[in-house]
Amino acid sequence: MGNLFQCSSLTTKVRSMSSDLIDIDGFKSLCECESISDAINELMHYKYYSDAFKNTDISTLHREDIEQILLLSSLEEFSRLYKFNSGTPRKYLNLVSMYNTMYVLKRMLRDILSHRPTSLDLKPYTGHLGANMHLNIDDLLSAKDVSQFIESLKNTEYYNCLNEVFSKGANNIFEYALALDSYYFDICFRFANKELKGEESKEILSILGTRCDFLNMQWIYRTKKYYKVKDTEVYSTLIPHYYKLDIDEIKQMVEADSLEEFEALFDATYYGKLSSKLFKTKPGIEELYVAALEYLYNKNKKKNPYSLATLSYYLFFRELEISRVIEIIESIRYSLPADDIITKILKLKTRRSFA
Repeated sequence: MGNLFQCSSLTTKVRSMSSDLIDIDGFKSLCECESISDAINELMHYKYYSDAFKNTDISTLHREDIEQILLLSSLEEFSRLYKFNSGTPRKYLNLVSMYNTMYVLKRMLRDILSHRPTSLDLKPYTGHLGANMHLNIDDLLSAKDVSQFIESLKNTEYYNCLNEVFSKGANNIFEYALALDSYYFDICFRFANKELKGEESKEILSILGTRCDFLNMQWIYRTKKYYKVKDTEVYSTLIPHYYKLDIDEIKQMVEADSLEEFEALFDATYYGKLSSKLFKTKPGIEELYVAALEYLYNKNKKKNPYSLATLSYYLFFRELEISRVIEIIESIRYSLPADDIITKILKLKTRRSFA
């Protein structure tokens, strides 16, 4: 697989696309903009954003508009990458397509559970989402409650896992999201074990395993901080894949009597020790999650550049970049000082390493 990937023009294409990613200095310049218009103009220095915002009146943009534009741009870019590929890379991109679709499903579910209007107009994305998954966007958008939403998914692969959660009386987005994630990771692990070989398989498994570890820890953390959930119910909702956490560590965290005990147990894990390598001060669990993935994607790409590591690196960092761009623009809207934005979003003062 590695040799085939190296011989293809995909490596060159992805490297070219990666050169357009915003670096730390670029993010600093964006944080220092004094208005939304200035920020959008700063983004116009990058081909990705100049293409995304062309023919757009930037003076009228709100957060939802920017999210709409960048999500659609991301899906359009993905479609171009997909058409460019064949073989194993295309199979990998099928999983990414599924991830994109699940993101939108979670977003819609979150709006329904929060009893608020749909936060994104999904009509423009219909051609990019679930083309081969029998999704009916119109039916999903017209759903008034979770029951109708899940019923609209009856002929799709997502129905069973979501309906099982619904039948148990779930009423928060995290339980539904974990069910989708668990289903998704089962498919991803099968792909990594059966379709990939050697170092490439190990690299993808390291990413998948880290994601599962953190999603499980985040759920356990939330049950300690926000919800009253029985230990048996927590166990039943965990993703059954582990990487740097062993069963005993998971068991101890689930059965911790307090948030403080959970945090002490977390500090003793591999990830607790990794935090001291990546941060000068102790980060929150979600902040460490992103940093751990940044660390892994960088490490894998440097170690094996002519593999799926290059493609997965780009897709992850583009997604992360878009998320940061939206946060920065929203912070500028509320006139936060540049230093505060840099501290809040880029974590430059607390991060020890970005590699």
